[in-house]
Amino acid sequence: MCPYIRKGMNINGWYYYCDAVAFGLKLTVKDLDSIGCTEEQRKICKSLMELAVGVGIVPDSVDKG
Repeated sequence: MCPYIRKGMNINGWYYYCDAVAFGLKLTVKDLDSIGCTEEQRKICKSLMELAVGVGIVPDSVDKG
């Protein structure tokens, strides 16, 4: 899993969020791939966030046209 993903338990259950998105990091495809944040992994992370809190936002590369 991407090192920017945070997960934990609170009173309502599990939560997931992405520091890269929360802090507005600008990452290239190469940057994302180097940390394991591939297109497939972003789909998984987004699904986990949506399941846990109803919405999921994952990073998009700055060099994606």
